[in-house]
Amino acid sequence: MKKTRLGILVEDETLAWYKFMPLKSLIDEGVVEVCIAVQQDKKQKSNISRLSKIIPSINQKIFSLLSRTKRNAKHYSIHDLATNGKMPVITSVPKQGKSTDEIEDSVIARLEAANLDYLINMGFRTLTGRILNVSKKGILLFHYGDETIQRGTPALYWQFAEKWENSVVTLQLLSNHLKVDKVVGRGYGTLFYWDYNLTADKLNGVAASILYWYFHKNKIGVESESLTNSIFDGAIYKVPQQLTAIRHLTSFFKNYTIKTFYKSLYRNKWSIFIGSLDQSMQTYTEILPEKGCFWADPFYIEQDSRRYIFFESLNYKEGIGRIEWVELDENHQVINVGPVDLGISSHLSFPNVFKHNNAIYMIPEAAKTNCINLLKATNFPQKWEKVHELVSGVQAADSAVIEHNGLWYLFTTHGSISVLTMDLELHIYTSDKLESDNWSIHPCAPLKIDVRGSRLAGALFKRDGQLFRTAQDGTIRYGRRVALYLVEELTPTSYKETFVRYIEPNWETDIDRLHTYNVYDQTVVLDVSRDKSRFTI
Repeated sequence: MKKTRLGILVEDETLAWYKFMPLKSLIDEGVVEVCIAVQQDKKQKSNISRLSKIIPSINQKIFSLLSRTKRNAKHYSIHDLATNGKMPVITSVPKQGKSTDEIEDSVIARLEAANLDYLINMGFRTLTGRILNVSKKGILLFHYGDETIQRGTPALYWQFAEKWENSVVTLQLLSNHLKVDKVVGRGYGTLFYWDYNLTADKLNGVAASILYWYFHKNKIGVESESLTNSIFDGAIYKVPQQLTAIRHLTSFFKNYTIKTFYKSLYRNKWSIFIGSLDQSMQTYTEILPEKGCFWADPFYIEQDSRRYIFFESLNYKEGIGRIEWVELDENHQVINVGPVDLGISSHLSFPNVFKHNNAIYMIPEAAKTNCINLLKATNFPQKWEKVHELVSGVQAADSAVIEHNGLWYLFTTHGSISVLTMDLELHIYTSDKLESDNWSIHPCAPLKIDVRGSRLAGALFKRDGQLFRTAQDGTIRYGRRVALYLVEELTPTSYKETFVRYIEPNWETDIDRLHTYNVYDQTVVLDVSRDKSRFTI
């Protein structure tokens, strides 16, 4: 296979982890080769718009210092991307406009001689002039913002300061001679209003995954055609004025103080509801957890005319999830409860339990084991044993299988470059049988990189001959609500789904979250969260 030839434009001879790691992975897999680097003259760069960036820079430093997560600032040498350990580096002194860089002719000549397929801008401002014609396919660059509503910088600053529902990263392709100016990859991350560092690292993880997958198949997402839209000339968010920056900082301190105080007094308590598809959720029966813990991620199953729910039980003091079960009578009242022995000692959740060929199986979330395990009940409901590793080498969240048209499909979320996108990248694996060691990744994977609807909210289910997928919408807060999708096409080579509606946790005033929704025949089990005083639970 012919390798794609790349040139990179950088600030210095190091790259942050999220720029370096996708390139290194692509190089190791024989997909690309990085042939040359252009570095901007350091003295010139130090004088660019220094005064205008002081205020947001101070705010960002304060946001970062007060964050609960330590910033991932690991850098790698660009020379580690070269096959011989020494990357050819050119120093550029570009002609500078207000927000643009025009690369000089002597540098252009050397880039033209390198016969590049792409340039990747990882350190310069907006490029103009002959540089746009240097590579065959154009210039790739990241933009931290939704191009349909926002352009300009500092994009992440604006998303965080203005408290948008989610954060966006786009991969853009620029080219003069191809008359191209479009978005070729897009991912949606979570905004953590009290943790700027975690927000930034999550977005950087999204950027790394988009870049990695672009060179594997030049598309990201289920609706790939939507990623070729020309960049919309929408609102331009510039460096904030002094009064605006002060307002942002004041608002941040206010929300940070309220959030910290609130979290010191309250914690979220998950409980389980059970009902049927033809019932209103207001009439569902609630199953309350035992004192000192919460119950979440419920899966329902019937065996020998008896009714069971498997779920995650997390003890607040221990902070480790375990799988337990309850048995219900015909009125959905608990008549028995017990632990589940899976032979796995790590944190456990999302016990996807199902039947196949007169056996009962489970695929629990056990991300720390770095694999997706298939277990079979040997003494139902208590005892289970591992029978296969369906997928290995990944930290996966919330996996489920379904048999469809004679084949098996495993839906899961896991990161490609970093565990930071473990709950954002929706992948499918396929196999001709359940108990198989050769599950293969679907050519459409990842289907999306999206906090709004990647991570499963339960097992896929069929109703009236149609296949549905439920997913977690993690915007604003973890487990905000459930998104329902209609799966219109699922084959070994294709996938298409359409958003149907949101399932909202709005039938009681104190319920504020819902992140699992499972259907078994006509029975529905789901979980909800309420904020409860730490001193009463």
